[in-house]
Amino acid sequence: MTAATQAAPLPGGPPASGGKSRSAAIGALALSGSNIVRLGVQLAMLPILARLIGPADYGLVALAVPFVLFCNMLADGGLGTALARRREVSSDLESTVFWLAAAIGGGLAALSCLAAWPLALVMGEAALPPLIIALSPILIMSGFTAAANARVIREGRFGVFASGDLISVSASSAAALLAATHGWGAWSLVAQQLTLWACKLIWVVGLSRLPIRLFCQPRLAVDLLRFGRDTIGANLADFVTRNAGNVIVGGTLGTLVLGYYAMAYQIVRVPDLVISGPLSLYIFTAVARAAERDPSAANGAVSLASLRLTATALAPVFCGLVLVADLAVAVILGAEWRPAGPILACLGAAGFAFSICSVVAATFLGLGRSELQLRLAVASGVTTVAAVAATAPLGVRAASLGVAVSTVVVAVGYLTVLSRTLRLPAQAVIGAFGPAAVAAAAMAITLLPARTALAGLAPAIQLAVLVVLGAAVYVGVALLTGGRALRADLRIFLAAHGD
Repeated sequence: MTAATQAAPLPGGPPASGGKSRSAAIGALALSGSNIVRLGVQLAMLPILARLIGPADYGLVALAVPFVLFCNMLADGGLGTALARRREVSSDLESTVFWLAAAIGGGLAALSCLAAWPLALVMGEAALPPLIIALSPILIMSGFTAAANARVIREGRFGVFASGDLISVSASSAAALLAATHGWGAWSLVAQQLTLWACKLIWVVGLSRLPIRLFCQPRLAVDLLRFGRDTIGANLADFVTRNAGNVIVGGTLGTLVLGYYAMAYQIVRVPDLVISGPLSLYIFTAVARAAERDPSAANGAVSLASLRLTATALAPVFCGLVLVADLAVAVILGAEWRPAGPILACLGAAGFAFSICSVVAATFLGLGRSELQLRLAVASGVTTVAAVAATAPLGVRAASLGVAVSTVVVAVGYLTVLSRTLRLPAQAVIGAFGPAAVAAAAMAITLLPARTALAGLAPAIQLAVLVVLGAAVYVGVALLTGGRALRADLRIFLAAHGD
């Protein structure tokens, strides 16, 4: 056991009962289920808002939102993640974290408002400051949810997040639609974000059963702040990795082109949020509990299971996006968004690589190895920024390919470090991608000639047939080649939470 793992407190307290294990598993599944519903709502709203708002206004908001979300990485001082790993938590510590995180969020909100005008001058967009100022309350709301999030994660009550996601996405989508139909333009997306975070705050804090008192003793949270320092650094670097493209493309090629790029990028991030996001929470708690005993064997099994499940679940989505991106954009978003199709096809590999990195990062945080995640995230940020900066002057497609190639390289680095840290054989890590690779290859071999055969049909019919055909081929081949291993992976997760 490493020194970092020994020193870090672990969540969950005493060994979890079978009931608690099943509750955590059901909660994680519910979170994935709610994210699938959320995906459906977002996909339904995407073409509507795209048509009502247009690429130019969408690109303008795509410049403002990353800045606010960048500040949001700092909004709780890393206290939420650190608190979630605690074995025992007193009400005094929870109250201290609640008020400290709220104060950090409030300070960052004020700083973001002051920085809005200099940022607008640098980016050459005079309309940015009002949007940034309007989005700044997100930082305060994020700070207020830190302690509540930590309690929910520590107790494995992921169903709270699942229900909260459904409510917040439904309410925010309604707010955006109402604003867009009344001609709010870019402000429709601001209304969407504010409503989303307000609903999350009210729901999670209310159901967390967090005792909120007028008590704050910062010395109680000193060790949490130390752990949070690395976590924040990793989150900031990860944020740069995922959002540098927006800033560089917008600054180099303009907001109209950024609108196309941002839309394609948002689409490739959705599957990551739907599956690997909930799975990362489940991996985090499973690894943290297993690390209390024998991390080498238990966490190696959990890590391989997480990689196989994530790769198998997401490979058909991203492979499908690459193969039918042009059809999907034309049918779902409309002719105005056709230039986003080739960009979406280029970014497909990046979306898959992001998901793999998220899963590996959850393992490192569960082990208490936040310093590893920090180093990898910084390397990832530097690699991505360099790739986009070098390729953006060549056009948006070149920039998209730059993001894809750099992200795949980074994912290989994450897997290499994981293999060395847990002493996993390289062939075992590669083998975790076997079912996904074989099934995705079969799907591609089937869909490429099918596209030619269906070329005379209406685009919507082509898309529907290709989706059904691709899904059938992928699921059949994946179950045939890896069904037994996937079932074993599910049992590993249940055992990790039940031990």
